[in-house]
Amino acid sequence: MTNLINESFRHKTFADKSIEKGQAFLMQNILNISEKNNTSSTSNTGNGFNDAITTSNLHKSSTCPEIEADCLIEYIETKNGFHSKLVIESKAAEILRESLHGHLAHDIKSQTWHSFTGSHWQALESTQLADKLLVSLIYTGAGDLGFKTAYKNGIKSLLVDGDMLPLPEIDNQKLPFINGLLDLSTKQLVSITAENAQTWCLPYEYIPGASCPKIKEWLLNAVDHDRATVNYLRAWLAAVLHGRADLQKFLHLLGSGGTGKGVFIRLLYALVGKQNAVNTNLDQLEQNRFETANLYNKRLAIISETDKYGGSINNLKAITGQDYVRLERKHQQQAGGFVFQGLVVMASNESLQVTDHTSGLDRRRITVIFNRRATDDEKLAWERQGGEEAVLHSELPGLVNWLIELTHEDVSRIIRNPPERIVKANLNAMTASNPVADWITECCVADIETWTQIGDKREIKVAGQEVEFENANKWLYANFLQWCSRAHKAPLSIRRFKELLIQTCTTLNIDVNESRRGNGNGIHGIRIRSDQESKIGNKTEPIRI
Repeated sequence: MTNLINESFRHKTFADKSIEKGQAFLMQNILNISEKNNTSSTSNTGNGFNDAITTSNLHKSSTCPEIEADCLIEYIETKNGFHSKLVIESKAAEILRESLHGHLAHDIKSQTWHSFTGSHWQALESTQLADKLLVSLIYTGAGDLGFKTAYKNGIKSLLVDGDMLPLPEIDNQKLPFINGLLDLSTKQLVSITAENAQTWCLPYEYIPGASCPKIKEWLLNAVDHDRATVNYLRAWLAAVLHGRADLQKFLHLLGSGGTGKGVFIRLLYALVGKQNAVNTNLDQLEQNRFETANLYNKRLAIISETDKYGGSINNLKAITGQDYVRLERKHQQQAGGFVFQGLVVMASNESLQVTDHTSGLDRRRITVIFNRRATDDEKLAWERQGGEEAVLHSELPGLVNWLIELTHEDVSRIIRNPPERIVKANLNAMTASNPVADWITECCVADIETWTQIGDKREIKVAGQEVEFENANKWLYANFLQWCSRAHKAPLSIRRFKELLIQTCTTLNIDVNESRRGNGNGIHGIRIRSDQESKIGNKTEPIRI
């Protein structure tokens, strides 16, 4: 466990110095390692770090579970004297529950064991860790009588199936720091105990009054001084902090290299803590059946190399849509499923190209363009101040204070009403990956008074000329096929076209419905654009996706 702690906190940023307090606490109270009192005394940058409440005074001490020797043995008087035997499994389960309470907990939905670290309930990657502890306790309780494997399995089955060691209920009005649970309504810290601990914890202390002027300045520069976009990114950071999976959105950072995408992602990473985030790619997420297990109890999923992927996105839609995903680990029996409670951020140099053109992707995507490169003078000034970690990550406590100023309702309102810059980026991203959306914005006009026939495919082939389609100026499908031919896009079947047309129009806020008339099926609410009319994407009122 010592190696795990050291590996997690190897970088010496301000946040990591704060983490050292939590590390010292864990080592002293959980691992029983003695350290000097000044181990947790750490210098700061003037944000009142030393005035923060001492970690060891806020956390409940955690020690190894104990059980009395021979407590699982009962003595029965017979005519030949006293006879000893093991107590029945149900009574043994009660005894073990008392011993394990506050040390081990089991989530019945995901079938996952958790151990209390002193700051949070940490999910165990293997059930064998819980089995090892249980076996050790039963050995002590059974004494010289010993026990069979069936006895241990019976006790474990009762503990699990009877939900005798449940995780505590999560209070979403409290935010876990290493120096306590912050009550968001009163801004007061509450001591962390096994009874109120959450399944994650921010790896730094809460510091009242801390601010983040450098982070605000960097965000403003990164998005071309668009304050509406800065406010939107602020709301997104707050959503990640609070685990707002209910928003069913994911953030896509789009831009060439060196424009700040990586800086923003590393800031997010530092905000929630490396132990609360996972880095993956679409190929692993969609093709590796064990990959979704890495998302369990995480607050943030960072997806990289998205512009190199061109397949399906079923798992991406599942984790961003609050659907159950598999919790399956290699060489272990499948433990069930879970709903990902975090948010997803992806970054790429180019627009996302996938085979799934349904509305699920476009409804959930938030596209933010990063296109400003730092000048050489700015890079030099940055390095003189100590680099990215010293400049930005030192302000994490201040960033948290800035984020928690936003209420639950504020975050919902801002995320669901993106500014013009993001609306345009969303539309461009949609048309880049969805051929039907691209065709609609190029060739159609929303018109609530019009019914347009869908039609069918009737090729007109003339030697030496491009293939044309009959009624391409009147039928929706024929016009789409003509556009695909000229734009070098792969055409869709008529059934697939009709399904995507209705879904895409809904996503583009175009009110359409399908109906049949004497000459065939058609769509009410949209028609083919004439050469004199402007494109849908250039309407005065922006399309909100």
